Amino acid sequence: MNRKGDYLKILEEKLAKFGMKLGLERIRTFCSYLGNPQNKMKVILVTGTNGKGSVTSYLSSILKEEGYKTGAYYSPHIKKYNERFQIDGKLISDVKFKKYEKITLDYLKNKKDKIEKKFYPHCKLSNLQYNNKKENELTLFEALTGIAYKYFADENCDFAVMEIGLGGRYDATNIADECISIITNIALEHTEYLGDHVEKIAWEKAGIIKKGISITGAEKEALEIIKIEAKGRNVQLKIINEDFFATLVEATDKHTVFDYIGETFYTKLETNLLGRYQAINAALAVAAAEELGVEQNAIRKGLKNAKNPGRLEIISTKSLVVIDAAHNIHGIKELVKNLDLFKYDKLICVFGVMKDKDWKGMVTLLAPHCDKMIINQIKDERAADADEVARFIQQFTSATAIKDPKKSLVLAKKIAKKDDLILICGSIYMLGKIL
Repeated sequence: MNRKGDYLKILEEKLAKFGMKLGLERIRTFCSYLGNPQNKMKVILVTGTNGKGSVTSYLSSILKEEGYKTGAYYSPHIKKYNERFQIDGKLISDVKFKKYEKITLDYLKNKKDKIEKKFYPHCKLSNLQYNNKKENELTLFEALTGIAYKYFADENCDFAVMEIGLGGRYDATNIADECISIITNIALEHTEYLGDHVEKIAWEKAGIIKKGISITGAEKEALEIIKIEAKGRNVQLKIINEDFFATLVEATDKHTVFDYIGETFYTKLETNLLGRYQAINAALAVAAAEELGVEQNAIRKGLKNAKNPGRLEIISTKSLVVIDAAHNIHGIKELVKNLDLFKYDKLICVFGVMKDKDWKGMVTLLAPHCDKMIINQIKDERAADADEVARFIQQFTSATAIKDPKKSLVLAKKIAKKDDLILICGSIYMLGKIL
């Protein structure tokens, strides 16, 4: 969805209609056209149900502090597409972004011309006809991924830390031969694409394990599947609480502090990202950094300087407002566990969700902790109906449907007293609309 001041408008309009299609053939063809940029730097792939954005942020920040030029690719964005493409913490410029949009549009036009010449020599295809041809089904995410690899290669990055979009095995980012693969945790998500049980989802995510070293924070059944994949690929696997350990020292509304034991013992590593779970996310990044021979000072500074907007983030202290990208069952569970990091009287929750999520399960966990929930609905066919969600919530707590996201926040601020907390969560797309 395009936003004011954002680039890729033409590309988005051209490709967003193809939705989500897993597979590597289209991205391989596109990257071949780009000169296979994914082969021109060391690539680290990061997947998992939750936490992969934070791990990407931690590790790219650590590598920057060690002196490596480091690209980081995130998915999705909150405000604008530029957020997805960062080098040493700086977003891609609008000018460069426009350049890569043109390269991609030229590729699509070139492909159309070749198809016409080969199969339709006596006529030109309309855009509608061409868009319905299988050959053109480059998805928007595939285009963005190709742009990321090309941008990082053009800028001579030493590393590209790539957050997987969906799953892993057939995700567009997975065309690179990684030096390190990281799998954070695994729970049920995107079941229509990845399967309806944890073992199947684990198999999909473990598909990023191809070469190098693999590191994981997964547990139980999911971990067993990952072990099988790593063994089959002859890849060394490092597992949290077996090969390296993180012990939480302190979690507040200011920071998270933990001790780490791996190849080295680090005391009181600190991050400004909030939430007890950040100790685990950060430990996965430290384990990867150790494999790359990064020095202690870079690890400490990198963790401290890492940023990942929209993850249990305080955006206002005048009236306490916290936003969180929790948009699935696992994310809501962790959010609820960490509400006690904040001091407040009543909890006013602004909530919007996509209908393909288990939103009933999400609100069943969250609503009992809220004194009031205000439900909104972004203008997207995937958005859950605000009135339906509000009616369901009424069995747990007071709920009101205000479909416009910004107006829902306005209402929350009117209701909230001085010592209350306003929490905004449920959908990353909704966060973008409000912010």
